[in-house]
Parts: sequence; C-alpha cells; structure tokens
Amino acid sequence: MNDFTRRLGMKTVHAADGECHIEMIVDEFHMSTAERVHGGVFFTMLDTAMGRAVISNLPEGRGCATIEAKINYFRPVQNGSLRAEAHCVYVSRRTAYAEASLIDGEDRIVARSTGTFMLTDTLKQSERERV
Repeated sequence: MNDFTRRLGMKTVHAADGECHIEMIVDEFHMSTAERVHGGVFFTMLDTAMGRAVISNLPEGRGCATIEAKINYFRPVQNGSLRAEAHCVYVSRRTAYAEASLIDGEDRIVARSTGTFMLTDTLKQSERERV
C-alpha cells in the first residue's frame, strides 16, 4: 500500500487473479461533519481495490490509471469496519473494467462502484508532455 492509503488505515488482505480485498477500521478522522464516514473514504477504498484487482491480472511491472469511475452510496457508516471487494471483469489491450462492493462490519453493502482503467506499460508513469 502507498502512504496515502496506509494513513487512512487501509490494509490489503488479498490481491491476486483479478480479485482484491481491502479492509479498514473506521476511526474518528474518517468522519464528515455529518458524523459518518466521508464519501471520499468510501470512494478511495473502492477505487484502490478496483485498481489493484486490475493490476493483479496484468503481467509483472504493468500498471493502470483510472479513466472513469462511478459510485452508488446506499447507507451511512458511523463505526466498525469496512471491506472493499473488487474484481476485474474485463481486460482488453488498452483498458480494463472492474466492479467493487463496500461492505460494513454487519455484512451489508454500503456502496458499489464500477470503473474503467487505462492500462500502462509501467507501474509508475511520469506526467505527460503538454502540447
């Protein structure tokens, strides 16, 4: 995990064969002013899990970048744990498509996401030259 996701408390439990599971314990700093987990935390978990599911389907050293992602929020979370479960649905030569669910500590789906990813030749990419 990178420093950003580690600071949020996310831990990868599994990432292989087009699947990824990430877990996190809800903490006070995850909360919005409405005293529930901020939607950006939900989205970060889902996007990260989908990206890792895609990468786990690629040859060593290749990477991806999110082109488009959509999220549906179903219910708030105020405490407990969260688990993102993602799977890579389709990989073409240049793009991949993934889906993910975010599940609370009571095994309820609290959000779902889909995403399209651009496949890259390397895991890290430099900024594109501007024209």
